[in-house]
Amino acid sequence: MSNRSPLLNVIFQSLNKVTRNMLRDFGEIENLQVSPNSLEQFVSKTENKIYSSVLRDLNKSRPEWEFKFNNDKEYVKDKYYWIVDKLNGRFNFLHGIPHFAISVAVELNKEILSTVIFDPIRDEYFFAEKGKGSYLNERRIRVSNRNKLKSCVFSILDENPFNEKHSISNYFEKINLLSNQSSSVKRSFGSSALSFAWLASGKIDCLFANKLHKNQIACGELLIKEAGGYLTNLKYNNAYQSQGDLLIGANPILHKEILKKINNRD
Repeated sequence: MSNRSPLLNVIFQSLNKVTRNMLRDFGEIENLQVSPNSLEQFVSKTENKIYSSVLRDLNKSRPEWEFKFNNDKEYVKDKYYWIVDKLNGRFNFLHGIPHFAISVAVELNKEILSTVIFDPIRDEYFFAEKGKGSYLNERRIRVSNRNKLKSCVFSILDENPFNEKHSISNYFEKINLLSNQSSSVKRSFGSSALSFAWLASGKIDCLFANKLHKNQIACGELLIKEAGGYLTNLKYNNAYQSQGDLLIGANPILHKEILKKINNRD
């Protein structure tokens, strides 16, 4: 059983507060007979309500900490930052697909120290603190123990704009080839946060994500690392410092094999 810190309890309480209204709004999606623009506005209001509530609670608990947003490039040494991804899987939410999450991470000196990914549909909290392991609710989780690519589940998320596809298409061709050669299954779930969480808990074996921004990556790297896995770019660099790159996540054995093959070093 996990021994949750006071910091994690603050995050959990903050996320619990927004759950009921978030699920109520999600339940309204299928019943709304409105134009696409009106539906977009409805979801934006949901996002704003989530964000305002979470920021208010976190700021109240640690008023000296700051919030880091997607475009922030500067940071202050030895200062703590909250990183909030208010609705990861927004497109799913917008279309009434029950697969989305909220995440909160804590950064100090460009390193993630704590992370929480909350799946409100399944009432599942995935969380980790540096050096303390990864958990799903009260149960310790580990990455998949497969040592061969055969029959793995590949999660693929590509947020590259269509006009930039040519720059990364060669890598995805290699990923598709890997999948076909190993009789593996490819899935695109539409939420990077939940793909990170499912990799950490062994539900999927390999993860490929492209063009994520730092706020999306922040929740995943520590969770996967504390669960015994790797999440890096093609040069084995830290994922959190590699925003926009193609990221590869897997257990150590599969991660090494995948990068060898993609980088043509086999």
